[in-house]
Amino acid sequence: MEKINIKTLSNEYSIFGNKGNVWTDTAHAYKSGHGNLCGTPALSSNHAMYAGIEEVGCPDCIKILKEQNKIQDHGNN
Repeated sequence: MEKINIKTLSNEYSIFGNKGNVWTDTAHAYKSGHGNLCGTPALSSNHAMYAGIEEVGCPDCIKILKEQNKIQDHGNN
């Protein structure tokens, strides 16, 4: 599974995820003022942040980051 370290993105992005995202390693990229890139509502506590997760694992968020040229595609799948 491809992941993107949140530290490689600008400061307007952070990690967001509920308990399920922590367990499945699918934390979202949260853009300040907009929410999760993939559109998943951020309605829970940010368990991904509490758990110290630093990598975006949501395939839809990663796809959007690539489409917006926020990251380089190195073929890591």
